[in-house]
Amino acid sequence: MKSTVMHRRFSEAIESLKEAKIINDSGVSNLATLTKLYHAMIYALMGLFEIEDIGSLTHHDLIERFEREYVQRGFIKKEYLDALRFAYTFTHECDCAHMRQPQDKDIEYLMPLAEGFVNNIIVSQGGDNLNSKPFQ
Repeated sequence: MKSTVMHRRFSEAIESLKEAKIINDSGVSNLATLTKLYHAMIYALMGLFEIEDIGSLTHHDLIERFEREYVQRGFIKKEYLDALRFAYTFTHECDCAHMRQPQDKDIEYLMPLAEGFVNNIIVSQGGDNLNSKPFQ
């Protein structure tokens, strides 16, 4: 891997995936699970772009840069961008009573895509394939 920032951010992404699995397995909250999956993907992007401190950037800025530099050029599958945007819609809405809550089917859709997203980014930067290390 290229830098300590990248390594730390990728480690945070992996930890968020593990936490999402624990939360999901416990049945606590689909929103809490989805939020952890979303943050795993954001940490992976922060590692990819070697961002130590997000500063004035927004998550939207990161997602747009990812689309421009990796998805549009064919380096990463569009389905990963779609999954990231799907999670973004839940995590960046107001915390209102009328807000749609993620369902079990949403987590079933997002979990493998978030894992694939993080794995593909880490492997693209010379890291170990997560698929060879099952999540505990």
